Amino acid sequence: MINTVKIKNLFNLNYYIFLISLVLGQPEYNCCEYQNIAENECVGLGCYIPQCTETCDWEIIQCWTSTGYCWCVDVNGNEIDGTSQPSWQGLPECSENCNYPFIEIDGFCFHADDITVLQEMINNSIESGIENSPNSIMDNNNNIIIDGEYIDSFSFNNNENVEPLELGIQEWENGRIVSFMCGAYIYCNLSGEIPYSISNLTEINVLRLELNYFSGYIPENICDLNHLNLNSYINFDLSYNQLCPPYPECIPENALSDMNNSYCYSLGDINNDSYVNILDILITIGFILMIDEPTNYEFFAGDINSDQLINILDVMELVQIILNPNNYDCYTEPQVGDCDGICPTFYFNQINNECEEFITGCCGVEVFNTIEECQNECE
Repeated sequence: MINTVKIKNLFNLNYYIFLISLVLGQPEYNCCEYQNIAENECVGLGCYIPQCTETCDWEIIQCWTSTGYCWCVDVNGNEIDGTSQPSWQGLPECSENCNYPFIEIDGFCFHADDITVLQEMINNSIESGIENSPNSIMDNNNNIIIDGEYIDSFSFNNNENVEPLELGIQEWENGRIVSFMCGAYIYCNLSGEIPYSISNLTEINVLRLELNYFSGYIPENICDLNHLNLNSYINFDLSYNQLCPPYPECIPENALSDMNNSYCYSLGDINNDSYVNILDILITIGFILMIDEPTNYEFFAGDINSDQLINILDVMELVQIILNPNNYDCYTEPQVGDCDGICPTFYFNQINNECEEFITGCCGVEVFNTIEECQNECE
């Protein structure tokens, strides 16, 4: 039974091919080619002519003007059962027929995996505790293009929550996100880890996440994004974040510029084995004697007094950490961080051996919550 194309045309070879291919659900041509066949074979008024997009895809709603009936079709032009109805009763709600793995949002179909990645970025940002992450101003509107059409607004704008489709600047084609820009001058303020599900963005060709507060490690599976040119600065950038080495080998250095690694290191744990012990002292001595050259990680972890040098003073601090493990926080230098909040903390000033107050930006390193706690531990 032919449901999709209801046409009364001349019976010739082209028309038979037209009908048979639709019955089989395996179109031989795109929509425009079927449209041309129908127009050429129609000998009068009342013929059904397929309606196509500018890119020769099938319009999701097809109508037969002589009968007044309209129905929904899938991407191959096949009628979706139960959607046909007379136009005087209104057009069918074709947007509700998003087949798995697509989901319907405000009348559009989006791949669920793509939406999940964006939602996880939002969740990780909220869980990081960084103020205004993600940037709440994005809830006011959206910057999104769907199949070449700019969408002015969604029903969920201004609901006091940043939704996945409000995040940054997005471009979607055929239900898949192909461009996602949340970088410079967009002010997304994303933070936390880059989700492991990033590899689900299989159709993306632009991914710009520079100038955020992403921390932790970059998932290795980011290298599996085959449509993304990681070597193009225009298409891909992770610079100016707080992401920790080692970085995936597929990512070039220019996409990792000016990375703030100070959040990545545990002071004294130079070999990154989760312990501060005699091995770390031996490694530090090797650096001082220039037997070995420290990596970025080893330098930041070994520069315990934060004087931009690794020397005998750091060895002495290491000894104190090992002998007094409970006083580890006494050797931690507070940091303002990149946020603009006001969070007071207390730290032990090793120069005058006194506890002092320090104001961080709420995403730096906060040491002791009270001066009494600092004094009991360190003085």
